[in-house]
Amino acid sequence: MGLLSGLRAPADRLAAAARCNRCRPSRGTRRAQQLLAAALAISAAVPIWAQSHPSPSIAQSSHVSNADGLQAIAGSSGVPHYQLDRSEEDCSGLCRQANGSDDFWDPLKCIGLGRPFWYVSFGSELRGSYEVYRNYNWGSGPQDGNGYYLNRLISDGDFHFGPSVRIFAELQSGLEFGRNGGPRPAIDEDKLDVSQLFLELRSSTCQHKVPIEGRVGRQDLNYGDGSLVSIRDLNVRRPFDGIKLILRPHDWGIDVFAAKPVVTSPGFFDDAPDLTRTFWGIWATDEKEQSFVRQLDLYYLGLDRKNGQFDQGAAHEQRNTLGVRAHETASKMTRSVYREQSANPEAFRLVHHPYPNGGPI
Repeated sequence: MGLLSGLRAPADRLAAAARCNRCRPSRGTRRAQQLLAAALAISAAVPIWAQSHPSPSIAQSSHVSNADGLQAIAGSSGVPHYQLDRSEEDCSGLCRQANGSDDFWDPLKCIGLGRPFWYVSFGSELRGSYEVYRNYNWGSGPQDGNGYYLNRLISDGDFHFGPSVRIFAELQSGLEFGRNGGPRPAIDEDKLDVSQLFLELRSSTCQHKVPIEGRVGRQDLNYGDGSLVSIRDLNVRRPFDGIKLILRPHDWGIDVFAAKPVVTSPGFFDDAPDLTRTFWGIWATDEKEQSFVRQLDLYYLGLDRKNGQFDQGAAHEQRNTLGVRAHETASKMTRSVYREQSANPEAFRLVHHPYPNGGPI
């Protein structure tokens, strides 16, 4: 017995050592992790060099012009507020030679094109993230204890041809590195594609008391808090191909749109609209800073799917949703109140998740 136990002990130690070696990452794995960590640190440092916030010393309001004679009215500081949708940023306040800001990137935000009110604004965004999950998707499917790196680059050009004509173009590149099982469909990887490209026409405020804008082409749709209609701000955003009419009567903002969601493909310039689905709606928003209800949203959303999936099979499907969304402010606490009315009780759920891996529509 003593001899057998003496032989068993070295064998157990060898087995334990083998298990440790399997658990310990190899040199290649360690090197890959170090490279990913360095890339993450670099990409995280990039926003530090982004456009700075307005300086308090800048004049509150001024009439400005650049070398090409472009006239613009600067807002509270002339520096635009950052928006989730970059096409909503207004850089006209930076169209001047000296705006009181020493931001390095200001010259790229307004480049005159030789005629009054003609200018182009360029922008870019680099975002990196390192993700690690335990029991991803409740342990179903491939698992990855080492994590993976996601990188997104978005660049845009905003071309203004006078006060009434505008073309906005945006490219996005989303890449995934090192995920066990490869990139998740639609949200992790799109090597390079057009995320926005639309023509905008604006009516003259002299001829119309209510400003009217019309957009045609590929564009982002994002309303409310993004729980119903969202940009899907993951590693790869999802745009829509369609038309939108924008009205701004008094304190209200009213958008009327009809579009088709764009299907994300992982290659180069291969994203195309989903011809089996059509999405339309009206979204009206009223914002009042001093009111008890600081924001009120009224909306109607319609969704048509040629091949809706049901337990019994696939069939044509059409959903209609009416909703009211109110933000009230009381005792320094903000609360949201939702009221839904729909032709079908399942409409809210299906409008919220028409794509399994795409988030809200």
